[in-house]
Amino acid sequence: MTMKQIIHFLFLLCIYETTFSQKKEPFLWGVATCAYQVEGAYQTDGKGESKWDFLTNKVGITQFTIGEKQTGNVSINMYDRTQYLKDIALMKELGVNSYRMSLDWSRIIPDGTGAVNEVALKHYDILIDDLLAAGIEPFVTLYHFDFPNVLLQKGGWNNPEMGNWYSNYASVVFKRYGQKVKHFITFNEPYIEFFLVENMLNAQSNKLPANEYYMSRMQMAQRQMMTNASVIKMYHDLKLKGEIGIVLNLNPAAPWDAKKSEDVKAAEFQDVLINDLFLNPLYKGKYPKMALDSLKKYNPSFQPSDKDLAFIASQKPDFLGVNFYAPAIVKGEDSQMSLKWLDNNPDSVKSNVGPVKPEYLYKILMRLKNEYGNPKVFITENGTGFVSEDVKINGKINDPMRADYIKRHVEYALKAKKEGANLNGYMVWSGWDNFEWVSGYTKRLGLIYVDFKTQERTPKQSFYEYQKIIKSHKGL
Repeated sequence: MTMKQIIHFLFLLCIYETTFSQKKEPFLWGVATCAYQVEGAYQTDGKGESKWDFLTNKVGITQFTIGEKQTGNVSINMYDRTQYLKDIALMKELGVNSYRMSLDWSRIIPDGTGAVNEVALKHYDILIDDLLAAGIEPFVTLYHFDFPNVLLQKGGWNNPEMGNWYSNYASVVFKRYGQKVKHFITFNEPYIEFFLVENMLNAQSNKLPANEYYMSRMQMAQRQMMTNASVIKMYHDLKLKGEIGIVLNLNPAAPWDAKKSEDVKAAEFQDVLINDLFLNPLYKGKYPKMALDSLKKYNPSFQPSDKDLAFIASQKPDFLGVNFYAPAIVKGEDSQMSLKWLDNNPDSVKSNVGPVKPEYLYKILMRLKNEYGNPKVFITENGTGFVSEDVKINGKINDPMRADYIKRHVEYALKAKKEGANLNGYMVWSGWDNFEWVSGYTKRLGLIYVDFKTQERTPKQSFYEYQKIIKSHKGL
């Protein structure tokens, strides 16, 4: 064999090995939860008090929203291994190959900084191992709205040190679990945390006009985005072999009446505030002009530097988690920076999460493809509930409207994938009924009905319909 033939042979061998060594990643079907909403055990094994422990137990925050004090102190008891092993068995029965969960910072570092709680670290070690043994890929969210109350009392995201505190916590997590967890999520829904929840939590004490208060939260959101970039860089500097991303709620806006110019104009602005305000810095290195002009008007102190924005854009997430429930239906009469759109629902039968319009999931996925460079995407939350459906009759829960919601949203998501959107997975919120923040236990969004007194689980009709969907798309 001549030298030329040898080189040609080696070239073909290299192509062969490259082609066949790269296994196609399976499409991930899953369910999602959050630590505070499902774990309970709020004073177990040295756990520190978290922000939401404080809000529910000391402030009694749900009294202002549902008229009753409710907490996540027990929730659905998923900190208990005996219980969660049964829940893993239900996930196996469902047929999912991924599970989005979150860690409780206040368990791992009870005081926010300083001493690490080895008992908590061991708990999550065992949970992750149990999931992997069941063939279920853990998607680990480091921060899902909750953090140690010690840090809340120091100002939380209003404190410039918060980014350093979080980065220290993230470093502990990566070094402990980074070799076996292949998907990490830095933050969940900064828009919801800073513009929706903060508004609700401070409604009693806030003295600022609505627009000024809304925009005053932007510095906190910017600090979180900078921290997101720093932690993504840290993850890659550690040479870990997985992926790290961020989760955004994306709610494409639509006018209440497409024939009214004021509704159309208001919807365009609301769309920018909900979606582009976070997508643009991540993928384009700048804030949308329409939003920035308003930020400067109502919050002159907000002065993001070109250097900071360049840093955010330089550390793009490996994937984007998309939480989609419903579009934002907007009326021209609503204040531009109000949250009135949350109440606007033209549906005759109203769900717990807004108008049911699955075509808007398709629209946002195609928008990511066409306007944001087609990033790798996982739908990390999608689901709903109807008060009339979540009733146990003769040991069964028939929820055809939830089942239909999931079926149609999957269809539109896969339509976008077929048309080139870089969609790699879909997860239902939630696997189980649980503690739904300021709504407490009044809203059930699970595929599995939970009796909150006995902890008994009962798969709903939607559980079995989702099971059929997963089976019918094997090998996707």
